[in-house]
Amino acid sequence: MTIDELKKHIDQEFENVDRIMNELFFLYKPEKTEYTLAEQAAVAAFIVNIYSGAERILKQMLLFDRLDVQDSPEWHEKVLRKSSEIGILPPELFQVLSNYLSFRNYFIYHYIFNIKWENLKALTDAVNDVISKFRSEVTEYLQTI
Repeated sequence: MTIDELKKHIDQEFENVDRIMNELFFLYKPEKTEYTLAEQAAVAAFIVNIYSGAERILKQMLLFDRLDVQDSPEWHEKVLRKSSEIGILPPELFQVLSNYLSFRNYFIYHYIFNIKWENLKALTDAVNDVISKFRSEVTEYLQTI
């Protein structure tokens, strides 16, 4: 993969993330106090999609750098950890994205009615800022390669 191919892949992923974020904020309004279970499930799925997009970006960057992130039971954690170790993610953003990964894992293995709305709301309220910081860090790192 060339650097131009990597950048194109990352741009496409960010376009997908932006599209999902638009859908998320069409449904989710911070001032709204009650959501149906179906609406909560949609919000949760959008958050998981957004995190997965960030994860795909990191994985491609690590593969470009020829770092081993092949599929294994712990590859999701490995992608975040290696991204932090080589300087793509600063420690604070690593920690924040780790929270999104934890939510992703919880979402996959639990019923939606077991997800605490206040936890999902906190992730949703922060996601714009998180993706903005993530985009900035990715852009900055790409300038170094």
